[in-house]
Amino acid sequence: MAPIRLEKTEAVLRSGFNPSAVSLDGPGFSLVELNNEPANVYWKRDFSSEDLRFVHFRGPSLTLNFHGRSEAVTPGTVRFLDLSSDGSFLASAGMLTSHINIDRVQLGLDGKSMKRLLEVPDLRENPLVQALVIPALNNWHRSELDLEASRLQPVYRSMMTAVTSSLLEVPADNDDLKLARLLNIKGHIRRNCHHTDFGVDAVVDYSLLSRRSLYSLFCDEDLSVNGYIRAFRTLNALDHLSDMNSRIHSLRNIAQVSGFPNLQAMRRAFDDLTGCSLGDARDDPEARQAAAAALRAITRMSG
Repeated sequence: MAPIRLEKTEAVLRSGFNPSAVSLDGPGFSLVELNNEPANVYWKRDFSSEDLRFVHFRGPSLTLNFHGRSEAVTPGTVRFLDLSSDGSFLASAGMLTSHINIDRVQLGLDGKSMKRLLEVPDLRENPLVQALVIPALNNWHRSELDLEASRLQPVYRSMMTAVTSSLLEVPADNDDLKLARLLNIKGHIRRNCHHTDFGVDAVVDYSLLSRRSLYSLFCDEDLSVNGYIRAFRTLNALDHLSDMNSRIHSLRNIAQVSGFPNLQAMRRAFDDLTGCSLGDARDDPEARQAAAAALRAITRMSG
């Protein structure tokens, strides 16, 4: 990654100058979050860089100087940057950004392709960016994630292959897209499983795959498509059981708002998926926490 220099501006909002960054480095990729006070941020041209940087500008507004052009960037903007060219940010009110840096050779991108990607001014409304990339950038830093870096590499490679191939209108190999498709479909299930009428048919419609192709996509996963629906509903129920301030205390109501068709279906899901009964999960906080941890491990959204 190209070295970045920070210079404090005169418009300091708070005393001191305390830029911070967290990062995760894996094979051929890295994830970075920068949180800076008012500053001029710039980097020099790096001819050796093969990285493609995908940036989510989370706020506040700033000015980007890149390729000899100056342009305003508003909070929420998502775009590509090329670290082999010099550039800068004038962040007079501070800056919060999240980045994916990935070796562009892994994505099969030549100079012409890079130029086309860099010309796209804002990708925040792109469906793949909304469904895959922004959630990944907002949720990547958690405890012990560094131990999973090698496992995450193919997930992020697949994700960025899906985005770049769609933008360039170039077909990508199905194997390269598999993990991105799985991540997208799992996210759709997680967001919609609380509806009691949500089922495999709805996932088929969303995925634009046949039922057989959808089942084949999940054949190497820990759970089937319906298994993920049940698991995410069970996680919903565990969250409601853990919420001491919730107005929902009846088990029947918890089943309903979690997406289960009835209380018996929720009981069966707890027995099948958590290793503890619904009664144990309700009455024993330690059993409830262990059940939630086990389910999150097998339904993790990073692949």
